[in-house]
Amino acid sequence: MRERGRYPVLAEDFVNIRFISSMTNDDENRFASAVLNAMDELLRHLPIVYYVRIDTTAGGVLQRSRAVTVAPSESIQREVV
Repeated sequence: MRERGRYPVLAEDFVNIRFISSMTNDDENRFASAVLNAMDELLRHLPIVYYVRIDTTAGGVLQRSRAVTVAPSESIQREVV
């Protein structure tokens, strides 16, 4: 377990999803872009920090991330068991 800011980073904090297909490199690049946009559209409405990275077979890297901003009057509490 390592520290991320004030909170520990646990193994279950990460999700690794792999797609294996028979697409051409061009089709894969278009599909990866569409998947990244769809994931960003879903995740951006949640009050979470996320980082999405897609590595394509052709060596392309697409990524998107978002950090949650907290108003000074709010506080985030996380219970670690």
